[in-house]
Amino acid sequence: MKNILIPTDFSSAAWNATQYALQLFAESECIFHFLNAYTPEMHSNRLMAGKVLDTVKGCSAQSASEKGLRKTLGQIKKEYNNPLHTYTAISTFSMLVDEVKEVVEEHRIDYIIMSTSGGADDETIFLGRNTVRILNHGYQCPIMVIPPRVRFENLQAISLISEYNHLFKGDELNPMIDLARYFNSGIQIASMHKPAAQVTELQQLNHEFITERLRGIYHNFYKLDSENSLKSYVDQTNCQLLVLSNNANSYLRNLCHDYIVGRSTFCCHVPILSLQHIENNISINC
Repeated sequence: MKNILIPTDFSSAAWNATQYALQLFAESECIFHFLNAYTPEMHSNRLMAGKVLDTVKGCSAQSASEKGLRKTLGQIKKEYNNPLHTYTAISTFSMLVDEVKEVVEEHRIDYIIMSTSGGADDETIFLGRNTVRILNHGYQCPIMVIPPRVRFENLQAISLISEYNHLFKGDELNPMIDLARYFNSGIQIASMHKPAAQVTELQQLNHEFITERLRGIYHNFYKLDSENSLKSYVDQTNCQLLVLSNNANSYLRNLCHDYIVGRSTFCCHVPILSLQHIENNISINC
């Protein structure tokens, strides 16, 4: 039984991520936990009328949150009605990142799945504020972010980005491996190099470790000349899932250093699977 957490703001992008998750695990027994965290705007006012206004606003936000969750679950049961799936709804007055942490720990969440941009209407945004906050937080479970126009297709091709300063080890690759075995996917390991650099000892160790862990799964290696070529690689490849480590000094962590990630900085037309916070980065000179 898998436990899947889906933070939602009830936007069309959030619904698209929900549909992707339901189809991704259509043949697996799952509990889907739908989370909406609301923080109504509070106003400082010494008068009782101000306190009453704040209470009304709080009740209104709570009501909208609970209504949105009921509507989401009703729509799921109407359109999918999968006997392998059960659903819970969590409406909470709290900060999103704090509530996600609690749910991840309490329910032993296997995957967090959410949209890249939520309800942001700005077409220049690739990763919105909530998505960046969740990616930057220390959750010990993988996070999958879904672009708003992506439709689910069976995962035949997965791309894993291997960076020159990160050594994979232990169970870090398990979320990707589980999906690859489930869908009988092929995996391409794209090794990110500094310009004009040779394969380092660390990268060679990575290749050996990955080859051992992917035993029985078709895979091959591809060389990326620089971080700047990653976007071109994603645009040109036929991969259906991009897998990135999210550790200190990683490409993804550096990408999310600001409140949002604009499309001019990076944009991806496929879902991203973030392997979270296995802190084993090694500083090397290439």
